[in-house]
Amino acid sequence: MSETFEISMKWGQSAEVFTGEAGGFRLVVWRLKSLADSRTMPPAETRRVTEKGEETVARPRWQTGWIFKRGTKNPVWVGRFRQDAVAENGSRIRRQRSVILGPVRELTKRQAQRLLSERLADINQGRHKPELMIQFERFVLERWEPNIYPTLRYSTVKNYRYLIRRHLLPFFGQLRLPQIGPLDVQMFLSEKAKRFASKTVLSLRNLLSKIFGTAKQWEFIPTNPASGAQVPSLADTRERVTLTPEQVRALLGELKEPYRTMVLLAVLSGLRRGEIFGLRWKYVDFVDGSITVAESNYEGRQAPPKTRASKRRVYVDDAVLEALARLRPTHSQPDDFVFHTERGTPMSPHNISRRELRPACERAGIPVVGWHNFRYTYSTWADPSRESIKALQSQLGHTDSRLTLSVYTQPIPDAQRELASKIARVLLPSAPKLQGAKERSKVLIQ
Repeated sequence: MSETFEISMKWGQSAEVFTGEAGGFRLVVWRLKSLADSRTMPPAETRRVTEKGEETVARPRWQTGWIFKRGTKNPVWVGRFRQDAVAENGSRIRRQRSVILGPVRELTKRQAQRLLSERLADINQGRHKPELMIQFERFVLERWEPNIYPTLRYSTVKNYRYLIRRHLLPFFGQLRLPQIGPLDVQMFLSEKAKRFASKTVLSLRNLLSKIFGTAKQWEFIPTNPASGAQVPSLADTRERVTLTPEQVRALLGELKEPYRTMVLLAVLSGLRRGEIFGLRWKYVDFVDGSITVAESNYEGRQAPPKTRASKRRVYVDDAVLEALARLRPTHSQPDDFVFHTERGTPMSPHNISRRELRPACERAGIPVVGWHNFRYTYSTWADPSRESIKALQSQLGHTDSRLTLSVYTQPIPDAQRELASKIARVLLPSAPKLQGAKERSKVLIQ
């Protein structure tokens, strides 16, 4: 009597067993079947659920990785291991990765191995999600820009497009997202700091952090390599020109309407350039003596103010209201722009500055200024040491009062002289009050 049956063995293998009798002896024949011949495997060993559905894959093999030293002057422990990834065509690939675990002078080999084991825990226990090996350029142009730009202001989008194509793509474009590390980001920023202003380098760091932060949120990468990147401290060396009352009067005398009223409004209200050229008649309250800032214009596009603090009510003097009233057409509509072209569209501040403002400054013999210089002039004339800094912050539409004090206010020499005299009188109560340079010279000579 003979029979054939199959038994299961360890590691999912099976064996076919043949038994029978021959010459009075009982024969047992085993035939080991390969994994490819095996018809059944334990579900835990063969099935894994992914975003694309359930697919049959082999469980990743347990690995401990290996460590070695790198460097001679300041050697470090480097851990190397294997990690699954997903190619752009959707296929799974296994790649080798290296990570710096720490300096040799601070870690023993056993401590370094322990750190590597902690990093491999997610991979060995099946919790690690394979990274998508997409190129930086494809991610930004095909995934990030189409989904993020609709949520941003037009001016912000224009700035991001320029920075990405001028700076980021030439450096990171062909690199795959998971391959970009903190060192790559720091090298990029350090190189840019040699040729560009600190503000530009800071903008690049912030944009990189936004892109990589989105990639992390969308689970393309596990960490943000731009987080913690160092940039040069901001050193603002630009001279902020403010005008004196005599210079403003000379400039107004060289301008015709409506440009004269534009400058008068800018100097006596502190409004931003976009807020002036986006102003409609319905936002001017002649009874209350105020202007409501509800829109801003940038390159012919109307948009809400940039921040919550920018949406505000600005109070102006009667001189501004009278100039606006003289400029207002008899049959104007509430939605008409205060300063507009013959077609009723907003004027271009760049064209007016080039064609009218700069020539008028030259004729008046004063420094050539732009629209933002009028905002500096307004905040400096306000003298926040005497008035409420909170009121000035509200007029300018600043979120932080420190910006109002540190950037938009310039010291006035007469106020500084008065302060010096005030401090001197504390020590010398009988000292005369200095009124000016001539009086000061007489006192010093005596």
